[in-house]
Amino acid sequence: MTPSKPPAPKKPVKYPPHEAGRQLTVAQNVAPYGAGFTASAIDMVGAMRAGMPAQIVADTASRLGISQDRLYESLRLPRSTLKSRVSKGQPLAAVEQDRMYRVHRVLERAQAVLEDEAAAIAWINRENRALGGEAPLALLDTEAGYELVQDTLCRIEYGVLS
Repeated sequence: MTPSKPPAPKKPVKYPPHEAGRQLTVAQNVAPYGAGFTASAIDMVGAMRAGMPAQIVADTASRLGISQDRLYESLRLPRSTLKSRVSKGQPLAAVEQDRMYRVHRVLERAQAVLEDEAAAIAWINRENRALGGEAPLALLDTEAGYELVQDTLCRIEYGVLS
C-alpha cells in the first residue's frame, strides 16, 4: 500500500487593494457590486473590505427615487460625514457599507418576490402594517430590522398572512 500524497495547499485569495499596494478607482471598486450587490458572497466580502465608494449612496437614493437626505435619515447615517466622503471620493465606513448592502439585498429580494422593480421600490418606501407601521427602508439600520423585512418578504412570497 502506497502512502497517499497530502493535498496541495490552496492558494490564498488576494483582493485588489492588497496586491502590491495598487489602489482601485471608484469604477473598479464598484464593479463587484454590480447594479445590486450581486457578486458571490466571497467576492462581496473582499470588495467590502477594500472599501465601498461613498458614491454608492447617491446611486442608491436615485434608484429608490428618494433624496439622499431621506436615505441618510432612514438608515440613520451621518449626513455631513457622508457628504464629505462623497466629495472627497473616500470609501464608506464598515457600518455604512453594511446598511447599504442591506438596502440592495432587500431591494433585490422584493423585486424577485413582487416581480417588478417599480413595485419593489414602492414597497420598500411605503409604511407596512406587518412591520409595525414602519417602511421597510427605515428598519434596515439594524440587523434585527433587516431580518424582519426579509421574513416579511418570505411571508409575501409564500402567501402567509402576517
